[in-house]
Amino acid sequence: MKQKKINKVLLSSTALIVAMSGGVGAYAADDKAEAIFEEVIVTARKRGAEDVQSLASSITALGASTLEKMGVADFEDFAYQVPGLTFIDGGAGEKRYIIRGIQSAGQQQVAVYYDEVPLPGVQDSSSNSGSQTTDLKIYDMERVEVLRGPQGTTFGANSQTGTVRFITKKPNLNEFEGSFRGELSSTESAGGLNWGAFSMFNAPIVEDKLAVRIVAYADRLGGFIDNVRLNNDDINWIETKGIRGNLRLEATENLTLDAQIWHQSRDTGGDARFQPFDSFNQNPADTDNIGHLDNVDPIALFQPGDLTVGDFTKTDIPDSQTIYSLTANWDLGSVNMTATGSYYKRDFGFKFDSTWIILFLGAPGVRDDLFPALTDQDQSLKQKNFEIRFNSTNDSPFQWLVGAFYRDRESTFKSFVPVVNAQGVTFDPGTPFTGPSDAVGAGIEGCNPCVFARVADKDIEEVAFFGEASYAVTDKIEATVGLRWFQVDQSDFGATVFQFALFSSVIPPANSISVTENKLIKKFNLAYKLNDDITLYALAAQGFRLGGTNNRGIAEVPALFGSDQIWNYEVGAKTSWFDDRLRLNAAAFQIDWTNLQVAGQDPTGAFGFVGNAGSAKVQGLEVELFARPDDHWDLVGGLSWLPTRELTEDQVSDEVVAAGLDGDLIPRIPEVTLNGTAQYNYDIAHLVDWSGWLRGEYSFKGSSRTELRPGSVNDRPQKSFSLVNFRAGFRNDDLEMDIVLFIENAFNVRADLLIQAANGEPTSKITNRPRTIGLQINKSF
Repeated sequence: MKQKKINKVLLSSTALIVAMSGGVGAYAADDKAEAIFEEVIVTARKRGAEDVQSLASSITALGASTLEKMGVADFEDFAYQVPGLTFIDGGAGEKRYIIRGIQSAGQQQVAVYYDEVPLPGVQDSSSNSGSQTTDLKIYDMERVEVLRGPQGTTFGANSQTGTVRFITKKPNLNEFEGSFRGELSSTESAGGLNWGAFSMFNAPIVEDKLAVRIVAYADRLGGFIDNVRLNNDDINWIETKGIRGNLRLEATENLTLDAQIWHQSRDTGGDARFQPFDSFNQNPADTDNIGHLDNVDPIALFQPGDLTVGDFTKTDIPDSQTIYSLTANWDLGSVNMTATGSYYKRDFGFKFDSTWIILFLGAPGVRDDLFPALTDQDQSLKQKNFEIRFNSTNDSPFQWLVGAFYRDRESTFKSFVPVVNAQGVTFDPGTPFTGPSDAVGAGIEGCNPCVFARVADKDIEEVAFFGEASYAVTDKIEATVGLRWFQVDQSDFGATVFQFALFSSVIPPANSISVTENKLIKKFNLAYKLNDDITLYALAAQGFRLGGTNNRGIAEVPALFGSDQIWNYEVGAKTSWFDDRLRLNAAAFQIDWTNLQVAGQDPTGAFGFVGNAGSAKVQGLEVELFARPDDHWDLVGGLSWLPTRELTEDQVSDEVVAAGLDGDLIPRIPEVTLNGTAQYNYDIAHLVDWSGWLRGEYSFKGSSRTELRPGSVNDRPQKSFSLVNFRAGFRNDDLEMDIVLFIENAFNVRADLLIQAANGEPTSKITNRPRTIGLQINKSF
């Protein structure tokens, strides 16, 4: 009841402030809000600053003004408004970015860069690192760039289908600056208010030479999922704290050095899943309940429901990340040099309830002492990265880029499965551990009592040389060729520390394996500038994703999985109409995908691995529209249409027999996604120096299935959904202050972000945050 009253107060405040504005006055276009499609300068080709609209490729760029109007703090705050970009949401720090419908288990398929630093996902139990992509808070950003299509020649093997770049604002050498964003909001069904505080301070140390820019932030999102078995409410709260320091030195007129330190820690109270389907109702005639497809042991009976979960354990997830980087930009006249060195560290404490799989494997009545159980995985990643490149800066028709790249990723993985107590947390034996006993399941140090324990260390070392060359054949035609050669050395050491207690006490020998792979990636682009307002282009680009090594489970799994690759064939147009009042950009493409990395399970069904099997094809169309019909309105629209997204051969190989057959649709990929934004800018009558804007955002994601084979035991439907957000802003230029009232998920939709079924477990769902109403204040000084 208290939560509903808070929502009513915030909603009433929004209506009151809009009413007090006194109506809409004449709008002066020369000194009010920027267009929603502000001019954004990007560095997507690594050749210096370029206007995004002039580039002959499919890029969406969101500038600082747009990010501020959207209230962006996290990836999902903007992702719905980018055509062709979707994601699989496993919770905070557990997202798989998807571009153009290409997605499967394994390493990243979309590269993620923060400034010049590539950030990989951590290696999980099944080497599925692409599903644990990092997400740092987005504040004081210069822009976000989303590059669709393979970017391998410039951004490496993990940019198989595209790249997302987050570019921070750099220190101002001449002026003191500061900003603050404070936010307070209420989410329906959540425990407590949401709050956030973001700040920036910029200070010149030596004018025109040296300056520092510091960003600090902290926020809390209240949980809205209740564990009804453990009587714990609002378990999925998220608390984040971070600090970023940027230092810029103009060493000489031509040499700039940028240093950065960024640390973020996040604590999540529990898993983001809930279990709304009645898995204990086995009536197939109940077509509204997909839970009847589940095979859950009756001993696990609980009452499923909206925003409730029946897990036996607590699943808090700590996540800590730190970046150190140094970048040099040196103007050598007709050539520019950029060199970057960085170190990245992430410690991710992933946890999930293992009781369900233990029940599925038959523990009740055989080993009642082995459940409930918690899988507690410490996943650590350390990455060293260096890149140096040179690009031409003259006015010659021949332009070029060459560079070298080095990266070393060291991952450590420890997965212990202890038995837990009635409160869902690990036992404290109370006495020092003295070593394993003869009793199976008695335990080892750090896992006592224990079900299973294993460790794995991975090292991936990559060396690459890359280059692109463009030649202006005429004033209207430009041809580009790109190449990247790389070699990757991978090694893996894995050991079972405590064998799975339900099956055996015999510990298998440790395994060690190494593999080397090299590849040449190619890109070809032809651009035709019809006139100053229309550019046409044709593109063929190769995308590549590294293979890897699998962790040993209970039973033998393939030791290695190979790389997979795509060829992206594309034609597109970048156009401007009516004195740049309207921009319409479109791209049509076909993607041929071979040797797919696919998810498999060992014979017990308890442990996953990655293999290779089959091929697929994706055909699609992307459209972006930006319009300013008059000085009041800013309009944006986007469409992604994938009429073809299917396997082109059966997924059968020597090492893995997967479920997919020729013609099966790629799972979790909708045929259609839509996005639209309308913003109305106005003066507020009778209030000098105040202006306002009203903004609505709409997104639609079509339906899909969760598995390749319709009717397979874990196949479930993911329903289509639409999300709507509203924002009302009030700006005082003299005070440099904005007051923003917002309603996110205005119609309180429970979107199917992720539907997931697993052996012996109730079908679960991850959804977006319920309707949230709040107030935000932005102040610059």
